[in-house]
Amino acid sequence: MISEIAGKKSVILIQNAFPTLEKYIDHPHMLDGKPLKVINTLKNEILDNFNYLMELKKAGKNLFFPDVDKIKQIMLEELE
Repeated sequence: MISEIAGKKSVILIQNAFPTLEKYIDHPHMLDGKPLKVINTLKNEILDNFNYLMELKKAGKNLFFPDVDKIKQIMLEELE
């Protein structure tokens, strides 16, 4: 996806998405000393595209680079 983030054209590589736990996020992205938040319309577009890629994966067309199933399983086991 190509979108504007914080006033700049940016690329969002959904195929690089991977599951994680909050404890592994050590800091937010900052802009002028303030946390950079994703606007709801962009968040919804990202989620729509992500969900579409997940449906393709379920249909046997995996476009993700990381092994999201393996990472998800590790995260779920860690939560137990």
